[in-house]
Amino acid sequence: MGYKSHSVVAFTTAALLLGAAPASAAVFTTSASGTGSDGALSASAIITTLANSIIVSLSSGIANPTSAGQEVSDISFSLSNTPTSLSLSTATGNLINIGPGGVATPAGDTITHWGTSLTGSTVLLEAAGPAAPGGKPIDLIIGTGPLYTNANASIIEHEPSIQGTGIFTLTAMGVTPFTSISNVVFSFGTGPDTFLPGTVRAVPEPATWAMMVVGFFGLGFIAYRRRRSGHALRLV
Repeated sequence: MGYKSHSVVAFTTAALLLGAAPASAAVFTTSASGTGSDGALSASAIITTLANSIIVSLSSGIANPTSAGQEVSDISFSLSNTPTSLSLSTATGNLINIGPGGVATPAGDTITHWGTSLTGSTVLLEAAGPAAPGGKPIDLIIGTGPLYTNANASIIEHEPSIQGTGIFTLTAMGVTPFTSISNVVFSFGTGPDTFLPGTVRAVPEPATWAMMVVGFFGLGFIAYRRRRSGHALRLV
């Protein structure tokens, strides 16, 4: 079998792999950093769209903030298709209070102050604002610490905080694994908030990686066959 036939086999195999593994989810990463009136700001998120569901893993990048104005409180993003309904199903994360010396102590495991709303195709997930439950905002996302020696009274006032990352599962009827996101905006603090736009990158599906790997294998095999053919010609 010549190298052209091997090339056909390689790329046919890649196509079969891609076709045999339909997309089960679309994954997007997004991040933003900047400066607000309370100091440095940094946030990131991994947003996954599935059948009738969205998972948002939302993180703070400021390890030892000074003020609640540096804590992550909201994220909004647009979807490529509009859900017929949206609700927050679960919210999980490590809740902490900050004690003497900036030491983090456990504060239970029930996150109560995040909510969501849908305006057209734009999703808003927030702990401080009209989509969140009433009362003083709590459960904002603080950095990973482990010590919070810079924490001032505003952070203590809005305790407990989610340490590092909060994971939110949204029921979004009509969303599919082919739904993409755009126009991400992170929000910090409890008001007035500071807003930062996020850059968005799509993470390739495993089937796409499989196609790329098999394709590179096929190209490598073609080069190998060419080298072998060249040796054979010189020996004749």
